[in-house]
Amino acid sequence: MLITVEDYEKITGTTLADNEKARVETLLGIAISQIENVIGYKLEVETLTEDYDYNKRIYLNKRPADEIVSINSDDEYKSRGNYIEFVNFSNCPCNTKEKEIEVTYKAGYDELPDWLKYEISMLVNDFINSMDEESGKYKSYKIDDISYTFVDFAANKREKIESVVRRIYG
Repeated sequence: MLITVEDYEKITGTTLADNEKARVETLLGIAISQIENVIGYKLEVETLTEDYDYNKRIYLNKRPADEIVSINSDDEYKSRGNYIEFVNFSNCPCNTKEKEIEVTYKAGYDELPDWLKYEISMLVNDFINSMDEESGKYKSYKIDDISYTFVDFAANKREKIESVVRRIYG
């Protein structure tokens, strides 16, 4: 797994009982699955083969791109992280035939960066807080001069996941 219960304990500064560890491990998997559903691919390293239209720059779908394994073109190219740039690309109007490029590359995370482990841990905390019975009862609560407003966990979770996805795409 890309993030462990031990990582979660270090980040949050908590010590979990044995019965809580299984729950947190499940929630870590759920948080990763939700991020993967939004970005459309697994966070773990994979070797992918994809077809792209021939352009000056080809932006690879999966991030972060690690290594270009092969390209079915004789044109000289440079790998620029998450995209490939063809050095001698000419977009001549006389060139009417379309060309497809097949790119095989490795992308994803062997180990999650610290910022992503932190974000996933905070998502798990939100999941745990949203499961709390008391927080689910009220959106706003007031007695005399004292008022309580509980967070809308569904909207908050969606915003956090979208924020994480934007950072992955850089």
